[in-house]
Amino acid sequence: MSYKSLTELPADIIKAHILNPENSPLPAHYQELFDRVVSMTKILQKQPVTRNAIKFHRALYPDISIKIAYSDLQLARQLFTSYQDFDFDFWMTWTINNIHANIARSQSTNTSADRKIIAQENANLVRLLGKKPEIPVDPLRNEKHNFFIMVDINNKRIKVDADELHQLPLSSIKELNRAIFSGNEIDEQGAVEIMNS
Repeated sequence: MSYKSLTELPADIIKAHILNPENSPLPAHYQELFDRVVSMTKILQKQPVTRNAIKFHRALYPDISIKIAYSDLQLARQLFTSYQDFDFDFWMTWTINNIHANIARSQSTNTSADRKIIAQENANLVRLLGKKPEIPVDPLRNEKHNFFIMVDINNKRIKVDADELHQLPLSSIKELNRAIFSGNEIDEQGAVEIMNS
């Protein structure tokens, strides 16, 4: 007996199954398939690598074959969007265009109900776009500033330019390393105090 694909079933039947699984109009064969596909979708959110997802799926459903596991994976990718392949820019553009179309349609009639719709859609647009940053971030900000390494040598503070560090002679770099990394050696009691702090 051949069954229709899960994608060919009416959306109302699947929706009724999701809302009320106890009194589901979905046949038992499809309920099991639907549950497996939803499970595979949840696995794909955490394990996007196909081989790993199949291993986890077969651990949850040990009685299914590899072929069925791969068909569940294919169906899960077809029906549900995972975090990894969600196209945020597409949905953002689609939402903005939809809000724009509602505002344009409401402006053409200009009734009091349409003015309320315009106000609601403008509020939705403000929430969607967020606030404008107060000061735009300068991408070259790090290039405009000098970064210094402050070193204490014999209780005297010395500024070392990080960009010119590689130009120092080898003996100076060794001396700088000794000054940075040397210090009062700690004994066992000091180490215990550091670990407990």
